[in-house]
This record gives sequence, C-alpha cells and structure tokens, in this order.
Amino acid sequence: MRGYNGKKVSKNEALKCDLVELFGEQEENIEIAAQSLKVLSHPARLRIMCALRDGEQTVQNLEYYTGIRQTTLSQHLSLLKSRGVLVSRREATYSFYRISNKKIIDLFDMIKDVYCT
Repeated sequence: MRGYNGKKVSKNEALKCDLVELFGEQEENIEIAAQSLKVLSHPARLRIMCALRDGEQTVQNLEYYTGIRQTTLSQHLSLLKSRGVLVSRREATYSFYRISNKKIIDLFDMIKDVYCT
C-alpha cells in the first residue's frame, strides 16, 4: 500500500492516511457531530424529532404528540437545544421549538428510512 508521499506503508498506516485525508483538521467538527448524534440516540428525543419533522411546535403540542410529561419533555428539549439540534422562541406564555437545520431533518429522514420501513 502507498501513503501520502507514495512510499510503501502498512495497512494501518494507509488507513490512518485515509482518515487524515477525509477529516484533515476537522477534530472539533467531528466532536460536535458525535455529541449531536449521541443526543439523538434516545427514544424520547427521536419522538420529539418526529413531532418536529414538519415544523415548529409548542411545548404543549409536543407533550400531546409524544406522550412525554412536560417536566421530562423540557429536559429533553433543553438538551437538544444545548447541542444545537433545536432552536426555540417565546411568544407570550408559549415556547416554540423547531429543528435548527434542514440537514438534520434530512439525517432524521435517513434514519427513519433505515429503521422504520
């Protein structure tokens, strides 16, 4: 196998070279992605994401759609928001949540296609 400079290298060294080529100086982005994916790996949070798939919802609507009690729901929403998965806004006494980035919806759709056929 050949490495960066064309020299013969071991299989492990070649794999390491491939990873550097793929991710380069992306350590911070990889860490952010890993944290975001971890936060999604909870059944209640997946239900929340499903309820938000088609747009913004109030906490009250999310409680109704997901069946998650309001106190527990608020904890999950706070965690999803802190990881950048959701954004929120307040209007009078209501809090509205939505998915922060369309690409997260695309990712969720892929997960749904793989596991919810």
